[in-house]
Amino acid sequence: MHRFFSERLDENSAVLLPKEEDHALRVLRLNTGDACQALMDGSVFDAVIRETSPRVVLTLGEALPTPEPSVSVTLYQGVPKGDKMDYTAQKCTEAGVSRIVPVEFSRCVARWEGKDAVKKQARFQRIAAEAAKQSGRAAVPEVSLPMAFGAMCAEIAKHELILAPWEEEHGNGIRANWQGEKDVAIVIGPEGGISLEEIERLKKAGAKPVTLGPRIFRTETAGLAAIVSLLTISGDME
Repeated sequence: MHRFFSERLDENSAVLLPKEEDHALRVLRLNTGDACQALMDGSVFDAVIRETSPRVVLTLGEALPTPEPSVSVTLYQGVPKGDKMDYTAQKCTEAGVSRIVPVEFSRCVARWEGKDAVKKQARFQRIAAEAAKQSGRAAVPEVSLPMAFGAMCAEIAKHELILAPWEEEHGNGIRANWQGEKDVAIVIGPEGGISLEEIERLKKAGAKPVTLGPRIFRTETAGLAAIVSLLTISGDME
């Protein structure tokens, strides 16, 4: 079933967002009477194309069960090298992340600054939007501009639970720390990991160092592993 980001007109109608119309009409060659799904307002609706000009108008059907997880997860991701952030933005969106915040740790090799940071942020936001559509999500995670480590330490205090997967932590996993919180932050270091000094600062900010098991994940897969683990424990993967 084709899915499109849409905007509500009234209780029973919606229009495709402009960027979706060309794909629907010229690429997929859909026409009036064709069925699709409308993604909007955090929900998914069955829909049928009613008009194709001057806008693509949909007649809305029933709202489908929400695909969004019951736990809101913000991923604070150490800025990685190369195109690794593409993978993180795509796969973590598919898994159910709510927000992705690149963070400048002391061991980060890559630095995103100025116009380059803005261009990268726009790219990752597009990747997240496409991944949300492909996976049937009704909401697109926000991908933020890079944040300094100190600023992140101040910001994470707003979350109910802060988990910091760390390779030096043993015998203390996500299951032992999650007590039903609905707003969770997950902090992932860059390729070089999180330094001992940074772990101490994170702990002072309320973070709980946890293990992801006896195997070491790469930075681009550690966040995905943590998100899937948390949402499996919360029942959102059933």
